[in-house]
Amino acid sequence: MKNLKLLLTLTAFLVMILSCKNDAPPVSSEPVPHPLQKEIDSLEMKLVEISQQSVIPGFSVNIFQEENMIFSKGFGYADEVNKHRFTPQTKHIIASISKTFIGVAIMKLIEDGKLNLDDPVNDFLPFEITSPHFPKTPITIQHLVTHTSSLNDDFDDGEKRPSQLLEKSIYKPDEMPKELAGDIYYWDGTALALEDYIKEVFTPSGKWYGESNFTNFEPGEKYEYSNEGVNLAGLIIEKVSGMSLSDFSEKYIFQPLDMTSTSWDYPALDSTVSKVYIQYEKEYPGQVFEFPRAMDSGQPCGDLKSTADDLSKYLLEMMNGFYGKGKILNSKSYQMLLNPLLSRNKIDDDDASALNDGYDVGVLWAMSKPGLRIHKGGSIGVFSLIYFNPENKVGVATFCNLAHPDFGVIVNTIRAFEEKIRKKSVAKK
Repeated sequence: MKNLKLLLTLTAFLVMILSCKNDAPPVSSEPVPHPLQKEIDSLEMKLVEISQQSVIPGFSVNIFQEENMIFSKGFGYADEVNKHRFTPQTKHIIASISKTFIGVAIMKLIEDGKLNLDDPVNDFLPFEITSPHFPKTPITIQHLVTHTSSLNDDFDDGEKRPSQLLEKSIYKPDEMPKELAGDIYYWDGTALALEDYIKEVFTPSGKWYGESNFTNFEPGEKYEYSNEGVNLAGLIIEKVSGMSLSDFSEKYIFQPLDMTSTSWDYPALDSTVSKVYIQYEKEYPGQVFEFPRAMDSGQPCGDLKSTADDLSKYLLEMMNGFYGKGKILNSKSYQMLLNPLLSRNKIDDDDASALNDGYDVGVLWAMSKPGLRIHKGGSIGVFSLIYFNPENKVGVATFCNLAHPDFGVIVNTIRAFEEKIRKKSVAKK
């Protein structure tokens, strides 16, 4: 007991010293003693059991409360063949969680007086993008960041996707499912520069342009999730800042938050980077196949790579910003970023569940009805989730390397644990 009190005293002293510096206190990846230690142990046992029973090769879970990491574990493998373990330091694509970083970057430019939410996007582009269905209605920055732009994701991208593989398949042609061979072929195209990609899709002279690339509602009229709207927002960040999205993110987000393992481009494909896995249940039930890692043209909407530890640092900053103690944006910017910008009549989603990230939207940050600030992601080889709960100041960062329904079991297990923390916090008041 004396050792425990000493540890807590030293921890509090260290936090006090760090708070005197300009840098915000980082989230430690080392769990500290917690009053819910039995529940923490139970959570770990349940996640170990899920890992052992699930077809998902690997995943990680980080949970913090205020500035204390109370759970940080990896489960299974980042690479099944070479038996590399999946840890909170494992790098992996995080899919649509990437969009929240675009939201932060947009708010940084607004804060610096370089753009406003009601600015038309054509003010910043070397070409014009206008809905052919509503040519007199300008698409604005706010439309992009609230998914009301009318830019449609369902364009015809031809025989191959504008992306390219960074590695060859580990399987010989006669060893892989036909569907896998087809998917590999589809992804093995040529990645374009972001500006070229946007131009090919949304300008009349573009290779993939068509009126169907724009939905039939007027810009600003209706919420409809748009990956391409976020890609366009990423391009505007580059045009307004005069920097690449990678350099801008590094300078204004990653470096200030000490996110040393986060980048838009893949780092060296070594043992610290997770493999990507895919399933073909009809032909090969219960099996997983390694999918070659790829570089996509539309990076802003979902191609950021990070770790659970780095995402925890980022999420802590978002929570601190929500309470007026952020580091990379001012209080006013955080309030705009993390609070609803749309009226409910523009959003059709009435799902009131805590983990629904389609109920409300700020600047590319979602809000569930109970008030969680949240975003999910999903793509080939990944399901991901981050959220913080303002009620109990708990944050969660988790992702896996196979898009499989068992990730929902993982998330529900985490949520049940987080609910215990909430109830205990309420009981103390």
